[in-house]
Amino acid sequence: MSGKASVGSGGSQPPAGVSPTGVDTGQGTPRRAQSRQTGADGRPRAREHLLALLACAGLSLLIFGPWILTRMTTWFLSAQPQDGSIFVWMFRWWPYAIGHHVNPLYTTSAWAPGGINLAWVTSVPALAIVMTPLTQTFGPFFSFNVAELAAPALAAWTGYLLCRRITGKFAPALVGGLVFGFSPMLADEVGQGHPNLVLTFPIPLAAYLMLRRLDGSIRVRWFVPLLGLLLAVQLYLSTEIFATMTLMGVVFGAIGLALGSSAFRRRLLRATGPTAGAYAVALALGSPLLYVAFTRPRPYKPVAFTGIDRGLQSFTQFLAYVDPGRFTVLGSQLGQRWGRDGNPWYFGIPLLLLLIVFLATEWRRRRTWMLAACLTVTLALSVGSSLAVFGARILPWRLVSALPVLDRAQPGRLVTYAFLLLGIAVAIWLARPGKRVLRRGLAALAVLAIAPNVTTDVWAHQVPVPPLLATGAYRAYVPPGEIVWIVDPRHSRQMVWQAETDFSFRLAGAFLGVTPPGLPSPTAQARLGMGTISGTSVAGIRDFLRSHRVGAVLVAEEPASAIAAVAEATGVTGVRRGGVVIFQLAGRAG
Repeated sequence: MSGKASVGSGGSQPPAGVSPTGVDTGQGTPRRAQSRQTGADGRPRAREHLLALLACAGLSLLIFGPWILTRMTTWFLSAQPQDGSIFVWMFRWWPYAIGHHVNPLYTTSAWAPGGINLAWVTSVPALAIVMTPLTQTFGPFFSFNVAELAAPALAAWTGYLLCRRITGKFAPALVGGLVFGFSPMLADEVGQGHPNLVLTFPIPLAAYLMLRRLDGSIRVRWFVPLLGLLLAVQLYLSTEIFATMTLMGVVFGAIGLALGSSAFRRRLLRATGPTAGAYAVALALGSPLLYVAFTRPRPYKPVAFTGIDRGLQSFTQFLAYVDPGRFTVLGSQLGQRWGRDGNPWYFGIPLLLLLIVFLATEWRRRRTWMLAACLTVTLALSVGSSLAVFGARILPWRLVSALPVLDRAQPGRLVTYAFLLLGIAVAIWLARPGKRVLRRGLAALAVLAIAPNVTTDVWAHQVPVPPLLATGAYRAYVPPGEIVWIVDPRHSRQMVWQAETDFSFRLAGAFLGVTPPGLPSPTAQARLGMGTISGTSVAGIRDFLRSHRVGAVLVAEEPASAIAAVAEATGVTGVRRGGVVIFQLAGRAG
């Protein structure tokens, strides 16, 4: 054989010290490029990719399906109703807005008559539009549940694709993908009813495309539009994930420049131009959303983030790494600390032990340095800026929290990227030869310890619709386009009720997580808009009714004292029909 480097069927050979994935191997001799059609073991890749997708989908159905498959059109896959109700509303809103030729990003159907900017709300336009056929056929609950079931499987599968690119091995890559897609972080978001935050499949795909660009197996003319389209999809799924993905991409790139070999740094620098071009494509495709976001009044969040998602408040909360929450399989037996919100930070002792062994045995490899540095920085950023260190709160998150969108992001959710890095580490460790029993046994324990809860029904919830609304009898009391104030102790149900009536009436308030700017007495108005009247004076109720031009009030499941307060504020005697007390305010609609 000649002294020249051989060329595999997948393309040109990368420089010495760089694997075909673009990741530094720390060795002087490069590894042979893999074929585009087959893996390192010679088996067809396409067949294995399909097998991995089916395995991930089957696992999602096995874990979550028993709790929801028999009631897909009336319940939703979420342990608490309020946030899931927003998405049920959105799945109905987008096809309604497009079909009625109204601006889907700014609505007066909520917080009428002024309306609210939905570009700053979890409006999931990409998901709602894709799901439109299902929504119109089976209803918004069905679409929501399909999204919730598909999201972990898609995240696990794209995590597998990334790990497969790095290791070249099927089984290790699949395990690495499962660590990411079914991690406590994403399982917690399923339980909280946040499909926008579970649909993280673009994150591994973006990393996959970047590795393809670094090893030269994808041309710039394909890389730019593909990555641009992927980033645009992420933008229309979740602006928060788009922003944090960009942040972490910059951070990981800086770490690569600092710790990579000279050949790797040159490739990384050459990839910055095409990556910038991809972002230009994404911003062009996302311009309608961005235009509305920054030109229309920006809503504000009346209640500050609290809890571990916002960041650590005390050093004792570092126990979250080893204390399972209720959405984890061990949570029913061991995890009581985190209450109803679960614990998305849970890594588990076996996974942490595997990480320690991986770092100890792989430390001589340059890619191990980069993985360790990326994981360290990710966890440091996820701490947030609430934890006091010697009385000071100067933590890394404060350096970026002043940026647009990131000022509303929850730093604790950066653990999503930590689980992706952990999945990569697990895949690399499993792919190494030798001590297979130890490697497989520890990896199995790590995956089982963080598996989603399959023993307790913490996954499904129902939002009942009163007979008045379910039967359409409300039309006799509420004319089309009327502004309605719904008073209900479960303040998110008004979103489902309006969606189920196909937006026949407008809401004086809404539960969208934010409220319009410029409201008088913002905190009180936010509470009233969500349907809460406890602690509010009769005068405050009258001001709300007047400022929002309310034409009808619907009171559901409230005590007699609340009904009496509404009657005093409106000067109208309520009529009980179909599980709801109706107050008609003649001449106040607007």
